Amino acid sequence: MKNGSAISGFHKLGIDRRLKIVKRFAKLDERDLKLLKSNALPLKTADMMVENVVGTTQLPLGLGMNFLINGKDYMVPMALEEPSVIAAASHAAKLARPTGGFVASSDEPLMIGQIQLTGIKKLKKAKKNILKMVHATFN
Repeated sequence: MKNGSAISGFHKLGIDRRLKIVKRFAKLDERDLKLLKSNALPLKTADMMVENVVGTTQLPLGLGMNFLINGKDYMVPMALEEPSVIAAASHAAKLARPTGGFVASSDEPLMIGQIQLTGIKKLKKAKKNILKMVHATFN
């Protein structure tokens, strides 16, 4: 994508246009878009993720734009109810962008993450894709 995450006026675009841009930027498929548009995390899924589930909560999911981190463009997802936080983060990223954006690093040991996969029919392929993505992100 030509502009990466630096899209002037992204907030002024309609939701459908924003989703088309995100779909192309993040290489999402129709299933991914359906999940983004869904109303809430199903209780059954939530119950597999944490202990003692009694419900779920829903917050708007917005994107922090203009982020250039370690030379790579990012649209940063933010789930919160305060619009000025996303606007301020996007503005700060826009200000940092001309001088190379942000540089991030970590000291050993690196944090180990956990990924929950449900409904996967080709587990080996999914594992290979995740490892490929992790390798591309951190190398």
